[in-house]
Amino acid sequence: MASIRDVARAAGVSPATVSRTFTTPDLINAQTQQRVLEVARQLNYRPPRLRKHRIGTEVKSGNGRPSGSSSVHDAIGFQFFTATSAPFDTIAANLFYATVFAGAQAEASSLGLHLLVHTTNRHVMAREIPKMIRDQAIGGMLLVGTADPEVLETFAGHVPNIILVDNRDETGKYECVLSDGFHGAYTATRYLLELGHRRIGFYLSEAGVPTFQDRLHGYLSALFEAGIRPDFDMVFGRAPSIEEGRPEVARVLASSTRPTAIISSNDAAAHSVLRLAREVGLKVPEDLSLIGFDDIELSSHSDPTLTTIRVDKEAMGRLAVRILQARLHRQDGGSVSSTPVSVQHLIPVHLIIRESCSTARF
Repeated sequence: MASIRDVARAAGVSPATVSRTFTTPDLINAQTQQRVLEVARQLNYRPPRLRKHRIGTEVKSGNGRPSGSSSVHDAIGFQFFTATSAPFDTIAANLFYATVFAGAQAEASSLGLHLLVHTTNRHVMAREIPKMIRDQAIGGMLLVGTADPEVLETFAGHVPNIILVDNRDETGKYECVLSDGFHGAYTATRYLLELGHRRIGFYLSEAGVPTFQDRLHGYLSALFEAGIRPDFDMVFGRAPSIEEGRPEVARVLASSTRPTAIISSNDAAAHSVLRLAREVGLKVPEDLSLIGFDDIELSSHSDPTLTTIRVDKEAMGRLAVRILQARLHRQDGGSVSSTPVSVQHLIPVHLIIRESCSTARF
């Protein structure tokens, strides 16, 4: 029987695209889907079925483990936490997490794993846990994005192997994969200081996001190191969402003591600042320098193009899958317990200089 790579080669796509055609077709355009499916039919390719290994009669071996039990080997979950319950708040529409997902899907495909996807509001747990958990169809999960502690605990109560992605573990329970937010914001602040800026603001956008707190601490550290006492009036936008924080940002931009430069906790917040600056008559970068964080695709096409901190989002997804797979294999071999381990895997970040910053003029 043909392999996934045979289909990919014949269809002129990547193995990840073949896998997505069968698992998440909503992320693949209709023309590509049709080509992949036609090639799969011609080559008699069928995606591997999920193999579930359920616990049979519990007979304990000499090491105390049930000898009749085994774990799922070929399927893992990708649980995406949305900021809202709106129908448009999906992985495909999120310029950051769509790339994280693409990396995870590609790595899962290369390892012969199925990646099952589910979406939940990060603040409210659904009435029922995802079907992939109820059916015991997965050996572990990636919990992607920030979620309230109660939501995380619900998943942890049903799935012993969990990796947090883009969410710093504050409980000491989990392995997590995240970008080096502290270093990124520190680097961005140093760059603005070198351009002569001294009134540098930080747009937090959401106060309760741990990764944004890391970025805030990097900004504060750079100011302290430069001998500048932080003005906490320059840290703004602590509303639950970017949209709800717009009035405060508009007031900051219209103030006579406004910052000459702003670092935003992510690119989405930076683009919001860019729009609001235009509304109050400020030009970027002539009147206001602006730096984002994440380097989503839009940032290289905005007007002006956005200086930002680049996060290798695809690498985050790939690394998270590799870590989870290694954990499952070690556990199956009896060399590690399923007790969660608190380890932070930091993805390096880089400053990308574009058009939205200039030297301080006042």
